[in-house]
Amino acid sequence: MTGGMQGSSGKPRSRDEVLAAVEALPPLPAVALRVMQVAQNPKSSASDLALVVSADPGLSARILRIVNSAAYRRSREITSVQEALVMLGFVQARNVAVSGAIGGAYAPDANNALFRIETFWRHSLAVAFKGAEFAGQSHLVDVPSAFTTGVLHNMGRLAVFYADPAGLDQAVAQAMATGHPLEQVEREALGYDHAEVGGLLATRWKLPAAIIEAISRHHGEGLPGNTLAGVVSRADAFCVTHGLLPGYVVPPAAGTHTEEAAEFTRLMQQVDALMELVRGNPVGVAA
Repeated sequence: MTGGMQGSSGKPRSRDEVLAAVEALPPLPAVALRVMQVAQNPKSSASDLALVVSADPGLSARILRIVNSAAYRRSREITSVQEALVMLGFVQARNVAVSGAIGGAYAPDANNALFRIETFWRHSLAVAFKGAEFAGQSHLVDVPSAFTTGVLHNMGRLAVFYADPAGLDQAVAQAMATGHPLEQVEREALGYDHAEVGGLLATRWKLPAAIIEAISRHHGEGLPGNTLAGVVSRADAFCVTHGLLPGYVVPPAAGTHTEEAAEFTRLMQQVDALMELVRGNPVGVAA
């Protein structure tokens, strides 16, 4: 493989230039950090989460819109964020708050032909749900931390996107043409991959060491299944194996049809339902 990712100027981006994009990516919003901290604290309550959510008018409005939609509406309008969170249930409220706070802060221009931001977030949320499931089975990994790390695990790819959107699209094209994983194309073309960038990003955000390790090593092999890095890596592999790639879609070969496994179908139902909630447009509710 020759050459490297090309920037919009047509010149190859150096490794240092792309890694410098970590500084260009907007900082993780304070409300997202606080939501994550509260969500991962087993002593937190709906009132604790409500205090943090209320500090962000956009997130507050989204949650109030959800509970006042046809999917949740009761006999009266809900105007309190705390009551809204209680109605959603703490786990669902936590998932909406974490996903909304992080996803709402990073919505790059999705004009790229191949890199698709919606597919990127669907993959991230699928890894979050599956990682949380694996964490629960292990009884040794914190379930909220697994969910949060799943949402964040591919943020390095967004940093690469900010640094070189045209180059990322070229890498996606190469991955699709060769059938190689995108992280392999990144390493061969540039000498680094998005996991390395994600680790630097997580360090910059001062996230817990276990989350930094999981983001940095989510493509690692042989990771212990009773660690955060292990469950996130396993969840990522599960999603990729079932065709949910991180930010792009490979069309099936002509004349082929693959039946989705029931386990994966259930996972995607969870993902799509949460994405509808985060958008503030629950399933069956008109925008």
